[in-house]
Amino acid sequence: MARSTTFKLNITVVNPGSGNKYYIDGILQSYITLFPGCTYEWNQDDSSNGGHPLRFSTTSDGSHGGGSEYTTGVTTSGTPGSATAFTKIEVTSSTPFVLYTYCTQHSGMGGYINIPNNIPAAGSGDLGVFMGGSTPSDSSVIDFVNISVSSDATDFGDLVAAQQAASALCDGVSAFYAAGSNDTNGLEKINLATRGNSASSTDLPTSKYGRGPGQNQISGVLGGGAPSASNVIDIFNFKTTAAGVDFGDLTVGRFGAGGCSSPTRALFVGGEGSGGSSDRKNTIDYVTIASKGNAVDFGDYSQSAEFVTSASSSTRGLMAGGQGNSPGPYNDDIRYVTIASTGDTTDFGNLVASKGGMGGVTNNTKCIFGGGGTPGKTAVIDVITISSTGDAADFGDLTVARSRVNATGNGIGGLQ
Repeated sequence: MARSTTFKLNITVVNPGSGNKYYIDGILQSYITLFPGCTYEWNQDDSSNGGHPLRFSTTSDGSHGGGSEYTTGVTTSGTPGSATAFTKIEVTSSTPFVLYTYCTQHSGMGGYINIPNNIPAAGSGDLGVFMGGSTPSDSSVIDFVNISVSSDATDFGDLVAAQQAASALCDGVSAFYAAGSNDTNGLEKINLATRGNSASSTDLPTSKYGRGPGQNQISGVLGGGAPSASNVIDIFNFKTTAAGVDFGDLTVGRFGAGGCSSPTRALFVGGEGSGGSSDRKNTIDYVTIASKGNAVDFGDYSQSAEFVTSASSSTRGLMAGGQGNSPGPYNDDIRYVTIASTGDTTDFGNLVASKGGMGGVTNNTKCIFGGGGTPGKTAVIDVITISSTGDAADFGDLTVARSRVNATGNGIGGLQ
């Protein structure tokens, strides 16, 4: 049902023992849900609001957290603590799906605003979800962004098992987190329509982690993995999530390969061979997802590296970063290929910093690379425009700095 109502929220400032906080209608609320089509007037006429102007931001704690004030659809009136003082926001379909309240004068007073109807819709491709990773402890964090709007990530939920070096895939409606370090043949499923935790789904036929992912709209394929630098490729169906079956073999067994796809092909990029950290590969091989069989040579990446981060539009494969042969450095290369052809990668530009083990995801227009090892852990998210070439720009930060993180989205048709 359409909403076109103005709601008044009475704000008071109370110290519950941990510093001043904004109370909404007499209740300390860590979050509140707002809806498009409504206007919300945050009434600050109570005397306790004196010296505590309430504002909005896309960053937690606003300017105190390194962010800036969000002003679209926002009006203010009066001086907090006096009659007719308020901050008003009109929520529309273009309002960010996550906002925060904050005090311009004092840190730690505000809370979280959830606008659930504005989560990018299934099939839009604009939702990017980052899962797991190493902090260096194994992480269960799931956080998300709207790929079309540069901003910091927001908490989505938690994985069943804290783990790293898994594979992330999607069918546009659900995300699948496969074969991580603590559940090497497990598959977790996440409903992308609403925030929440993952649920255990099924078991894969091969117990490996650090596998290169690929997919079309129907199936996911997973190549290689550890231990023993496997060459095995498995395939499973997104809809039935029945236990996967053997698909074929990679041209070279390896662990920590990147993966990207078109609706017809899956590419596996780089990785670490059976010789360990001194045996990293520049190999790119591919399979035709609709036809089981062994992988075929595609070309070469710019250097021998593991945990190269890969993502794709429906036609172009993007590959970035990675770590070279031990004690080889991390690199800042961004390269690309046309997935329908074969050949070595072409220079695209450079990441904001050298790193590997990022999560990569696209909306078919922009590609973002989040987190990674530098060799420390970073939360930084880089962004590029897929159809052009050039260096990456800063997009925002993950909620937690981590490497060996995996990412996927809610695009349909083989977009990673």
